[in-house]
Amino acid sequence: MLTSLIENLKKVKDFRKSQGKRYELWEVLLVVVLGVMSGHQGYREIGYFVKANEVILKKTFNIYSQGMPSYSTIRRVMRGVDEKDLSKIVKEWSRDNSPKLKGIEGLAIDGKSLRSTVKDPGNQQQNMGIMVSIFSQETGLVLATEKFESKTGSEQAVAQRMIGECGLKGKLITADTLHCNVTTVRKIIESENDYLIAVKKNQIKLYNQIEKIIKTTKAESIDTQKERGHGREITRRVSVFKKSIKIESLWEHIQSIIQVERWGYRGKKSDKETVYYISSIWEKAEFFSQKIKGHWGIENQVHWVKDVLFKEDSMKIHQVRAATNLALLNTLGLNIFRGLGFLSITEGRRWLGNQWEKLVAISSSPS
Repeated sequence: MLTSLIENLKKVKDFRKSQGKRYELWEVLLVVVLGVMSGHQGYREIGYFVKANEVILKKTFNIYSQGMPSYSTIRRVMRGVDEKDLSKIVKEWSRDNSPKLKGIEGLAIDGKSLRSTVKDPGNQQQNMGIMVSIFSQETGLVLATEKFESKTGSEQAVAQRMIGECGLKGKLITADTLHCNVTTVRKIIESENDYLIAVKKNQIKLYNQIEKIIKTTKAESIDTQKERGHGREITRRVSVFKKSIKIESLWEHIQSIIQVERWGYRGKKSDKETVYYISSIWEKAEFFSQKIKGHWGIENQVHWVKDVLFKEDSMKIHQVRAATNLALLNTLGLNIFRGLGFLSITEGRRWLGNQWEKLVAISSSPS
């Protein structure tokens, strides 16, 4: 696991000139990953971490450079490395360390803004960096992640490209209403995957056809679940319908129409919602219920974790490239913990406790 990480980090192109270079690029990137895994964020915090752990880090990871990178070196590297190289590393590390699974793997795709990069907030010319990620519902790993800037790109376009380039087949790609468009559906089918996508109301013709099917057809299967906790009591009913009438041909390969009804209370406030989904596979309601719920793991297990536990939400790095690179190394740190079997990053950090030899021992042990 760690060996794979180091070998991948060595592939990142070094933007620096050879003259005056004191540290290998992989060494700088590695100590940043270890720093964020320990709960440190920002150039100075990571620099302090490296200085405090210099002896053990050099010994454990066979770092032969004289001294260790300071915060200014870390800052320079974060501002200079091509983020496309680090995105590729996330993808390759995940490919090398993903376990083989039985059944259909659900892949959630969604975007997350890098709040520290927001420029001209409240202005029509506002710009920020946004990370789009593909997340495995079953393993908790981020399989791919890429950045775009809101002023010059869109989440839909980036997601479509990532789907086409991910190299994964036979998966079920789940997405919210933002990705309910015929181009995304076509890209998913062309990539030899399937889809489960929430339908937005402004797709008027599709939405009306779905409503007609639900009103005139009996559900083939129904799954009802109750959720209690954190001041809420919600009942969720998932119903699956066959495509009993012809839906316009632009929406390719629709096999299932899914209705999700939610009702109950959040605190003292009543809550009621109905959402429709389309899918290119035919399965029972229990299956779709699991995948729809699992889709939101990308919010709870990735976005929330990165914002709160990896402190992305509060970092003070405003340059888009630097913030992107640090976010990518946060993702590598998160993936390492998940690869070690820790759903809870807090528990993973407690287990690790700066005892880096544990990572080396696990990486060198026979699989």
